[in-house]
Amino acid sequence: MPVFRTYVPESLQNYNHLVYCHSSGHAAAVDPFDANHLVNVADAQSFKLTQIWITHEHGDHIRNLSELKARTGALVFAPEACKGKFEADHWLADGDSLSIGETHAEFWYTPGHTPGHGVYYLPGKTPELICGDTLFNAGVGNTRSGNVETLFTSIKRILERCASDTRIYPGHDYLLNNLNFALSLEPNLDIALEWVRDCTQQSPETRATTTLLDEHQFNPFLRLEDPGLIKALQNSGHDTSTLLSRFTALRQLRDRW
Repeated sequence: MPVFRTYVPESLQNYNHLVYCHSSGHAAAVDPFDANHLVNVADAQSFKLTQIWITHEHGDHIRNLSELKARTGALVFAPEACKGKFEADHWLADGDSLSIGETHAEFWYTPGHTPGHGVYYLPGKTPELICGDTLFNAGVGNTRSGNVETLFTSIKRILERCASDTRIYPGHDYLLNNLNFALSLEPNLDIALEWVRDCTQQSPETRATTTLLDEHQFNPFLRLEDPGLIKALQNSGHDTSTLLSRFTALRQLRDRW
């Protein structure tokens, strides 16, 4: 598991991630919110920060990009769709490969939350997905800066490309809130109730990670064919004739919730 997750104090509930190589100790910092925090975490783990990976252009994901680069000399990798938003050393297209020592990743272009969003997929025995604000634990990103149909397509592509045991690393700690939204639609969803009970015993730092298999059990945006969820959407007066219409209805409900 070459991903180290850290919760950023005094942030917008941000998680930052360090993708590292066991043999070299080199690491890539993803979406640096606080340079001091990341440098301290890297030092504590004996990592040398040599790369910075960006998922998208929102300010809380590039807040300390320039400072971290200046302090470490790390090379910046970012979606080519973000050109003109900030500076990077390497602009990435869908399907591009990255390496940090012996750790390998793929960049996938996943617009929807923003026009320039991308995610980083680490294949292997235990696949991992660093998904920024595209896919959350028990939810998906908002589309105030993007487009809901585009996000629907990006989520569909992620699900097609990832194995069910892929571990999910989003950019924020929204799990408990998103589970409560799911329960507002299906109050008797036992698996969501179980996860809520567990989450209330955890802190952001100790929050459990999820796999795609977990997400398919309680993330409403991944359960678009579930009869109970469809019925809940119909009861709230929404069109449920297509998968996209259900996804759109959920996004609208989540925005108002």
